[in-house]
Amino acid sequence: MKLPRFEFKLITNLALITGLVMGGLAAAAQGYFNVQPPVGEGVCFVTHPSNLVNWIVNTVFGTEFTIHGIFIAVPVLTPIGAIIGSAIAAWRNKEFKLRRGPVRENLLAFILGFLIINFGLLWGSCPIRTAVLSSYGMLFAMLILLVIVAGVIAASEYIKWRVRRM
Repeated sequence: MKLPRFEFKLITNLALITGLVMGGLAAAAQGYFNVQPPVGEGVCFVTHPSNLVNWIVNTVFGTEFTIHGIFIAVPVLTPIGAIIGSAIAAWRNKEFKLRRGPVRENLLAFILGFLIINFGLLWGSCPIRTAVLSSYGMLFAMLILLVIVAGVIAASEYIKWRVRRM
């Protein structure tokens, strides 16, 4: 029996090598030069729309709703860009269609969506930022990340159960 030969190819492992080098340099910079990591932010579809709505309401009505980070001076346009970009991509690939979703129980879908967005706003973060904060060693973020993982597993099992039942 011939054993497979392991070859280390630089091109195929470039992402791994880049991540290891960046992680090592970041750890050295933080350990030896007192460089602190930035606030964990990611592309978020919970806090970014919240910041956009809060910025608009604050600008129009003069209220003082909380806005995170640099979005106090300029609005965060990530949600609008994602909607426009995905619509253009779907249109260019001839996949753009307006149709009703497959959800049969619209009230249940509304309630579940409402709960998800409010839990995200309650925590003040999205799963990407939660993972980043967990990697920084924040214990509460690690707990929230475990809850997110448990929720995803539970939802996946529920969906599989519903499909098998049909």
